[in-house]
Amino acid sequence: MAREIIRVEPLSTWLERFKAPTSAVTRHGDTVYVSGFPPFDPQTGEIAAGASIERQRELVLAQLKLCVEAAGSSLDQVLKCNV
Repeated sequence: MAREIIRVEPLSTWLERFKAPTSAVTRHGDTVYVSGFPPFDPQTGEIAAGASIERQRELVLAQLKLCVEAAGSSLDQVLKCNV
């Protein structure tokens, strides 16, 4: 069974800008894998390194939601998430 790379904009473009050797989302069969993301600022695409840990968590979880929805799934289907 082949894997399917799913682009998720603007996240995929931001990853490419940082030359991250990863894809935003990969599907293999019925399983969807989401890459680990830094807390990208949604306005600029830069890493929100100066933001509070609470804000960084919000950004990463919003990005996770965007990714799983782009793959046709939802946060309700997530089995494991490390933040």
